[in-house]
Amino acid sequence: MQRRDYLKYIVEEIHSAVFATVDGEGRPVTCAIDIMDYDESGLYFLTAKGKNFYERLKANENIAFTAMKGEDTLSCVALSVQGRAKEIDGQVHWVQTVLFQMPPEVH
Repeated sequence: MQRRDYLKYIVEEIHSAVFATVDGEGRPVTCAIDIMDYDESGLYFLTAKGKNFYERLKANENIAFTAMKGEDTLSCVALSVQGRAKEIDGQVHWVQTVLFQMPPEVH
């Protein structure tokens, strides 16, 4: 599989992942996040100003996450990713596009 195939699988087949960041004192913090889209630049997820997750990302852009699909650890597919998060330019347009792609019951 190529990099793009993994990104597509994470978004389309798994969707939710447990993200790890660090707080202001360097302690690990995890939270479940939905991964909304992907392209050649990477994966896209949403957060909002005022959320603890957003504040942790602004203070330290390093993240890791594990996305898992299956019934249990012995019969599942799990992908772990490490990288840096960055706030994207033109975010209003992107958010509108993602919300448009989401099923109506999620809005």
